[in-house]
Amino acid sequence: MNSDKFLNEYLEKKLIKREKIGVGQIEKLIQAAESKLKASEKTLAIDETCSYEMAYNAMLHAARAFVFIKGFRPTTNFQHKTVVGFTEYFLGAEYKALTAKFDYMRKNRNKFIYEPWKLNLSNTDAKNALSSATKFIQIIKKEIRKENPQQQFKF
Repeated sequence: MNSDKFLNEYLEKKLIKREKIGVGQIEKLIQAAESKLKASEKTLAIDETCSYEMAYNAMLHAARAFVFIKGFRPTTNFQHKTVVGFTEYFLGAEYKALTAKFDYMRKNRNKFIYEPWKLNLSNTDAKNALSSATKFIQIIKKEIRKENPQQQFKF
């Protein structure tokens, strides 16, 4: 599927809308992602679930910045799933394993919220989430800079 078809499908389903987003908002999202990443590192030793959730939120902030740099904003319907799908499509096959991890973490995040008794995360799970989030944010930052190379981003 080409990108026009993908975008048209998301637009028709009202999952995204076109919107010019300011550079400041994109920078703040990346800064928030990096802040969540640091918090995830610091809480790893005391609360694996909290660390895991913060790593996911770091990825979500970065992915939203990626959607924004492309000129779109997720609507109120299925925002997390939309952001994951959008990121997965545009990052492509090269990062398929990482975007699959992002989606897996999204599903676990839903369990944290709605069915916490069904989730039992280990320290290894939290460490892997932190590692994935770190890689993901670096890739998103690189892609954002590639998308708008003339812009000097503050992140």
